[in-house]
Amino acid sequence: MDLTPFERAWPAVRGGQARPFAGGTNNRIWRVESPAGAWALRLVGAGVTPRRLAFEDDILTRLQAQGLPFALPIPTPTAQGERYARVALAEGEALATLTPLIPGQPSQRDNLAQAESAGEAIATLDEALARVAPADPEEARGWRMTGDLAGCHPAVPDPRAAIAGLPLPAATLARLLADYDATVAAAAALYATLPRQLCHEDTDPGNILMDGARVTGILDWEFCALDLRAMDLVVALTWWPVGRLGSGEEWPIIAALARGYARRRTLTAAEVAAIPTLYQFRAYTSLIHRLGRMREGLSPLEQVVWRAEAALERADWLAASGERLTRLVALAGRVD
Repeated sequence: MDLTPFERAWPAVRGGQARPFAGGTNNRIWRVESPAGAWALRLVGAGVTPRRLAFEDDILTRLQAQGLPFALPIPTPTAQGERYARVALAEGEALATLTPLIPGQPSQRDNLAQAESAGEAIATLDEALARVAPADPEEARGWRMTGDLAGCHPAVPDPRAAIAGLPLPAATLARLLADYDATVAAAAALYATLPRQLCHEDTDPGNILMDGARVTGILDWEFCALDLRAMDLVVALTWWPVGRLGSGEEWPIIAALARGYARRRTLTAAEVAAIPTLYQFRAYTSLIHRLGRMREGLSPLEQVVWRAEAALERADWLAASGERLTRLVALAGRVD
């Protein structure tokens, strides 16, 4: 990447070289190394507004003030004193941020020591987030606060109709819609009763950096919002053992995450009991998000179909293993 368009905003990148980071769905991110240092340059995804970037910056700044034991991607101010820049590129104008590069490597989902450390870091982060009152509280609200999937993606205002239009066999589609309806109904009761707070919302292994078994940083704050306070643990429990459900290999990973989380935080019995429903609820948020990206021309149909099929596989796994899942999380810590 040519860094010239970014030099006015951040003179420190002058003379640097950039190479893209692997992975990432909603943003494009480059590692920049210049004589002045090492940085992560982010071109934010479509739909991210300056107001949202200001919200992220506010949350990260308030968290940093609490002295967390791991780093956060705090934006570096531009030469004009802003936390982001509008940059003219060949494909059009883009919003960009620059953050100091946080040392570490993405977590390995089958490394149990890392999973346990990640669980503890997630709980530590959630404790800190519970103490944050955003300067822009309206930006923290939305569908995540209420569990209303009609607001999950602006291109999918009617999720059920969008799912019903997927090119799946009739029997498969009928199962998918029945499970979707049951999950949405069960989640509505949980959102009406369980405690809520700010959550990170994307505690995937790729967003938790490690040096050995030590967490060095937590990345990717674009989804941070008010949600059920159990959700960050639920997200980790869904993403870390992905691809291993039903193999027996998922249980050591789930146990390690739960042990680490329980060192710092205790969920109520009602929150633990809700985990299977929230587990499946996340499958549908992922499906709807991909549906939206497909409608925007950003994801292929194959990825959407894969997530629909994965939702049914997860439903089957939960039917067989949901009780074991909640029992394991409950045993990991003292349940009030």
